[in-house]
Amino acid sequence: MGGFMQPQGHVQFLINLLEYRMDPQMALDMPRFCIEDGTSNGAIAIEEGVNEEVIKRLREMGHQIKVVSGHARKVFGRGQAIIKIANGCYLGGSDGRSDGCALGLTTIPE
Repeated sequence: MGGFMQPQGHVQFLINLLEYRMDPQMALDMPRFCIEDGTSNGAIAIEEGVNEEVIKRLREMGHQIKVVSGHARKVFGRGQAIIKIANGCYLGGSDGRSDGCALGLTTIPE
């Protein structure tokens, strides 16, 4: 992720991970939104898969909404993540919007 999307994407990922208790893969797979120019009046790109009622309500509130699908989803960036959970195991996820993988590496005590 980069540009205007980077902080927006990080916050969306962390909310999914921490507030909604998703694992990294689920959090990365959730549909994203992006205020395209980073300003309070900017057009909002919303990824295909967001509930149509949500999109309708945002438009009624005066927001300029653009639903994005296919290769145009690159606007939402991409990510990989690895977290360590309480039992010492690692969970990883890799964004399906592009190629990539999440690999955990640990050392075995001697």
